[in-house]
Amino acid sequence: MFRFIVRRLLQGVLTFFGATLVVFALMFAGQGDPIQALAGEKPVSASQRAQLTERFHLNDGFFQRYYYFLRDLFSGDILNFNGQPVFDRLGEALLLTSKVALIAIIATVLFGVTAGVISALRRGGIFDNSTLILTLIVIGIPAIVLAPLAQFIFGIKWKIFPVIYTSDQPVWSLILPGLVLGSLSLATAMRLTRASVGENLRADYVRTATSKGMTRKRVIGVHVLRNSLIPIVTFLGVELGNLMGGAIVTEGIFNIPGIGGLLYRAIGVEDGPTVVTIVSVLVIIYIVVNLIVDLLYAVLDPRIRYE
Repeated sequence: MFRFIVRRLLQGVLTFFGATLVVFALMFAGQGDPIQALAGEKPVSASQRAQLTERFHLNDGFFQRYYYFLRDLFSGDILNFNGQPVFDRLGEALLLTSKVALIAIIATVLFGVTAGVISALRRGGIFDNSTLILTLIVIGIPAIVLAPLAQFIFGIKWKIFPVIYTSDQPVWSLILPGLVLGSLSLATAMRLTRASVGENLRADYVRTATSKGMTRKRVIGVHVLRNSLIPIVTFLGVELGNLMGGAIVTEGIFNIPGIGGLLYRAIGVEDGPTVVTIVSVLVIIYIVVNLIVDLLYAVLDPRIRYE
């Protein structure tokens, strides 16, 4: 196990440097005039341009700028093109996006996995057919349509949730965006759970356990669910990283000052340090979550060994 963790950490380090290098290269190659992009239509004097160029090493080569970026990133002293510390804004935005993603994952587990188990146990019944049709509809509706629809129904017509994010109700106003963000994951998790549980219900070990007199409740609760959770845990682990980086549309519609909005604005003004820093933090989160998922395999299935 120890060797496996060390190997995965080394792979994570390579993944981190590879991902940041690619994103940094894309920002470096596609960069026009970041100083003028920040200033908009305002004129920039020659002295201001020279000062900013020197501060952000804009005339240096690619690898020199990448080195300065890594140095500032690991020291926590990285500045955006406005001269403001990136981590000051990133911390608050990351916290908000993490809350939205956490609500989405909790809804996925509570509703998606539970509905998938019930559908597999009642395959072909009314509940099974109804949830399959409902998930098919949800999967077919993009977030940019589902979010305004949810705002109208739950925010304006029924007045259950705030229409947009408000600092007066920080948690309550994040629930509806979290549910919208997790709707696609919920539908996918439901279908994945249904298929996984259904396959295990037809396995030989289930027939053997039943023939030995074990109750159906124990067979399902102890054996079927445990074996069925492995692909679901894999999906949830990957999905958490996707939710963290894919909240741009949802955060924009619900006016949440999260990581998605920060990334969107940084790309718009060609603020390379902020873009690459956000991507670097998301890569680290993705690597850590996937490592935890791999370790959970051994807990769910003792037959799995890491060598």
